Amino acid sequence: MSTTPTPTPEPAPPVATPEPVEEEPEVEPVVKEEPKSLDIQKNVIRLKPGIRILFATDSDKLLEASSSILDEVASVMAQNERLRVRVEGHTDTDGKPDHNKDLSTRRAASVRTYIVGKGVAEERLESTGCGQTVPVAENTTDDGKAQNRRVEFVILRRKRQVEPCQVYKPGERHRRRQKDGEGSAAPVPTPTP
Repeated sequence: MSTTPTPTPEPAPPVATPEPVEEEPEVEPVVKEEPKSLDIQKNVIRLKPGIRILFATDSDKLLEASSSILDEVASVMAQNERLRVRVEGHTDTDGKPDHNKDLSTRRAASVRTYIVGKGVAEERLESTGCGQTVPVAENTTDDGKAQNRRVEFVILRRKRQVEPCQVYKPGERHRRRQKDGEGSAAPVPTPTP
């Protein structure tokens, strides 16, 4: 009687475990020296009071006076290589809403293009236009309209989605807007360590 050797089963290949995704700490970006034009916060990079990114009237063409401000934004991004930003354009209520939405979209894209031209990787920047939907001041005065014509730099994080076109307050997170358009984004206090 001959015995046939029983084949030894081959060991199963090791199961690949996904690499853990490194969580981004929610801290303000760091810079070597304090920017002249920027107020760097945890959730947004704001222009200091009285500082404005300027465009030609009713155009997305950046004026030369804006270069030094945008150079500072590019510098902050260069010093914080993991930083991702959404450029948001806003307008006042002069003109038709559709035109203002288009103008703000083109202006935000123009700012993004400028910063990418300074060496910041395209995938670290996105842009969107908010039109006249998120005023920060009354549109009844020239000063109020000037405040509403603005560009904001929203810091994006992997572990929380930041909905576009809001009033961003320091130290606050925002809930998503209701899908039916009713209500507004409600701030949720950021827990303090």
